[in-house]
Amino acid sequence: MPAQAPSRETRRNLIISLTKLHRYSAFGAEISSDLVFPELQTSDSASDALVQIQQGDHEQWPSLEPSPHSTPAMQLAPQDWRLELEGIGWFRATGGERLEWQRWDDSVSDRDIRTFAVTSGLGALAIQRGALVLHGTALERDGEAILLLGHPAAGKSTLAWCLIQEGWRLLSSELVAIGSDGVVQPGMHQLKLWHDAAMALELNWAQLPPVRKGLKRYALVAEELTCMPQPTPLRLIYALNRTKEDSGKEDDTEAEDEKEKVSLKASRNFSQTTALMRLRNQAFHARMYRGMDAEAQLFMQAAALARTVPLHALIIPDGIKAMAESLKKVDLMQPESMQQRREATEEDASND
Repeated sequence: MPAQAPSRETRRNLIISLTKLHRYSAFGAEISSDLVFPELQTSDSASDALVQIQQGDHEQWPSLEPSPHSTPAMQLAPQDWRLELEGIGWFRATGGERLEWQRWDDSVSDRDIRTFAVTSGLGALAIQRGALVLHGTALERDGEAILLLGHPAAGKSTLAWCLIQEGWRLLSSELVAIGSDGVVQPGMHQLKLWHDAAMALELNWAQLPPVRKGLKRYALVAEELTCMPQPTPLRLIYALNRTKEDSGKEDDTEAEDEKEKVSLKASRNFSQTTALMRLRNQAFHARMYRGMDAEAQLFMQAAALARTVPLHALIIPDGIKAMAESLKKVDLMQPESMQQRREATEEDASND
């Protein structure tokens, strides 16, 4: 009698058992992964991994009672996040401990899978693990961190690159995980730059890997950056805005308001109420928080951060050269240095 063919699940488990696993430390967790993540910090820890990243089979996942906040592509429930991207694949994060992925077909590259696994996937896991996850970039200098917040194209990555040239170290970009103690966890050691920014920074963009096939956005990973491998207490938060000339018509009023706020001294940072609103608006995928029944968690964590860490507006100049030059004259660890400089400029102008 011929031997019975192994089941699909048995074959998958065999493949997993033969796959080399890689170890990383990111967002406050030890990670074991069957994917290579050049944007994460490698780990040689002998402790058990808290998070497992492995190939899965979406047809074997249990049925889900989706939240009303779910979408056709993203299914959400408490401690369960699922994403289906046509032409890319399926992803599932559960219990803050496991991230599964599956390709759409064999033409999908590891890079495409990694793009969504390391951002949305690890972001969902960090939320499930109880971290405050914000869309921003964090950098460290002299054992303290600053957090840059802003809408897409606000200049976070470009400013971060300029700061790294001035001796700062990158803690995390794109998503930043902050613990209840106000400490920023090392996360994504990568900067993503659009083509025009890479050109302006005089980088050899032709040698940089694109974030995704066909996208004129490039990745600078840890080997090309100076990164901070240790958790770092957060000292200051900046909400970025471009100067009025670069803000666009619909943002002119807001830019003027922000310019007025940035002229205040460090002791006159945003009120707690305004800071809370800013932080909630910068949550990494607010829909995730709502759909995974973690909105109260977001509110409490953002409120605690607003009470303990000052949040200032930061108007950044138009043009990368102007930005880099301005950083030589001010200290982002001392918001009053920018305030004093601006007051002096205004006083000089009034005396002319």
